[in-house]
Amino acid sequence: MTEQAESVSEPARGSVGEPEGSRFARFFDAQGSVRALALLRIAVGLITIYHLSYFFQLATPERYFAHGFYVPFFESWPVLSLDDHRSFLVVAVLSAGLMTLGVFTRVSTALTFALVTFNIMSNQIFFHHNRAFLMTHLFCLSLIPCGRVLSVDALVMKRRGAPLPDRFALWRLYLFRALACTPYLASGISKLIDPDWWSGLVMQRRVLIHGHQAVRHGVPQGIIDALASDAFSGVWWKVVVLTEIFIGIGYWFKPTRLMAAFMALGFHFFIEVTSVVGVFSYLGVAAILVWVTPATRDRALIVNTQTARGKRAKSWARAFDWLARFQVEERHDGEDVTLRDRDGTEHVGARAMHMLATRLPLLFPLAAPLRARDVLRAIREKA
Repeated sequence: MTEQAESVSEPARGSVGEPEGSRFARFFDAQGSVRALALLRIAVGLITIYHLSYFFQLATPERYFAHGFYVPFFESWPVLSLDDHRSFLVVAVLSAGLMTLGVFTRVSTALTFALVTFNIMSNQIFFHHNRAFLMTHLFCLSLIPCGRVLSVDALVMKRRGAPLPDRFALWRLYLFRALACTPYLASGISKLIDPDWWSGLVMQRRVLIHGHQAVRHGVPQGIIDALASDAFSGVWWKVVVLTEIFIGIGYWFKPTRLMAAFMALGFHFFIEVTSVVGVFSYLGVAAILVWVTPATRDRALIVNTQTARGKRAKSWARAFDWLARFQVEERHDGEDVTLRDRDGTEHVGARAMHMLATRLPLLFPLAAPLRARDVLRAIREKA
């Protein structure tokens, strides 16, 4: 017996003559699975602990911000002594740890958001786009009951015979998505309308000024010269700006969502190896989970357990289907692997394996190009 699929309750389109107020109410009543955001909660909790580790490094008499120049966001903002600040950071790490494990999840997530925000607001110099992005994630997660699955809370309630429902109001997810794509659109559009950025002049100057540091670390001088050239700067940085804008827009549409996610992986890898951006890249990769369709067991994976490929597909689904996307059905003849999508479309053989892998978070970066090739081949075959 396979587990029943949990479909998403999409906002109703409404019938002719239906009052606008009714459609508005239905939008806020729409329900979906919280599982992807529960996985995101774990990732953000770990990223928060990494974020706080930097402030532990500053919590010394020589480096503590309150022992020198600082500007809190508000004049009356309380500033902790060094000893109190150390204790504060310990509490913040413990709260982030409880959030990661899913212990008193709603409380620990809200507390983690409050503590991280308090720390950043203590000094305007602490405020960067990457930390604002972290605050956004913590705020949105605090609004969502993301401890209903993949948490100690859920495990305790299940053992008590009262499992928590894997459902939540989707308007919170839409708010999260709107805030998650804002950095890409704000950054990309601001660079698009800035002539120095669009022409590549800003980054060309940075390479010229700081290129010698890369050379000292072993980067060949020829590569630095190529990066600083007018031809490279005039083209490459336009590609980067357009990539940011595409990610911010492409996430919103199903035909381009997987492409936007794959480009986001490449984009964050590129800026991580070329710039110091704190936790932004880690958050950008983790935030791909915000765009996962909020439904579980909405696809069927039918495997022939007598074949090597069928056994491999079954093991992949068991080990890596953290989002519970597949109902796995076994058979002993026929195609080695068949994947039935939520719209009824069936994929078999290698194409089914590629489709399967793109829906498994750990395998997605490797499988996305193969899936794109399959889609292009299918388009050519239809033509």
